[in-house]
Amino acid sequence: MANVQSRQDAIINGSGTIGTGRYDDVKISGSGRILGDILCHEVKVSGSAKFNGKVETEYFNCSGSAKCLSDVEAKKMNVSGSASIDGKVSGGDVNISGSFKTKGDLNVQSIHVSGSMKTTGLVKAEVINIKGSLSTEKGSECEVFTAKGHLSMNGLLNAENVKITHGGYSYHSGFSYIPEIGGETIEISRFDESNVFSRLFTKIFNNRTNFKADVIEGSAVKIDYTTASVVRGDAVTIGQKCVIDLVEYREDVQIHPSAKVKDVKKLEL
Repeated sequence: MANVQSRQDAIINGSGTIGTGRYDDVKISGSGRILGDILCHEVKVSGSAKFNGKVETEYFNCSGSAKCLSDVEAKKMNVSGSASIDGKVSGGDVNISGSFKTKGDLNVQSIHVSGSMKTTGLVKAEVINIKGSLSTEKGSECEVFTAKGHLSMNGLLNAENVKITHGGYSYHSGFSYIPEIGGETIEISRFDESNVFSRLFTKIFNNRTNFKADVIEGSAVKIDYTTASVVRGDAVTIGQKCVIDLVEYREDVQIHPSAKVKDVKKLEL
């Protein structure tokens, strides 16, 4: 990202437009339309804004409603309201506590979602942390993936370390589902049953709390309350209430008595 020197602010308090250009801060607390590409230090939307061109900024903060028709590049992005981006998203840290939708790929440093994120693109980041809802059409690539919420992917989740806690947040949308998971260490577990509300949830929605996948493959795999076609790894632990068609292992396998596994095969080292 190019350095942005101090320039005049572009501010809309009521209703207005902002032209293509370079600015210091772009602030919209009313209803605004940005006509073309902008380069600035900060974008702050507390009202309603429509960006027709590319947005290149140090900070992108949206507590209102923002619609971006092109690419967005930001070192830090915070969305506590609602943001929709038709283009690609690139840059640094992305924090979502509201609603965030994108049509293009995301290539950033980190993603933290405590609200809702939905994208039809591929998601790439070093760290992805989900405590709300994540839906992707092309999967995700990262170093560390942690999730305590609802997950829906149509592509591969590829990460060095995967830790998914499912069930407690997903009853509104049914099963969490990822077709294929690949990584070094993979741990999939259900939410903590020691909490009284969690126990009540289990009794009411017990038939909905399994995590679903087609293929799970890693070096060390430990799962429970998971339904999958194939689980493959060096050391594999199949925990409570799992339903697995085929388990393939190289070094060690452990299967809980409550799990249902159709076939187990030892692979050559």
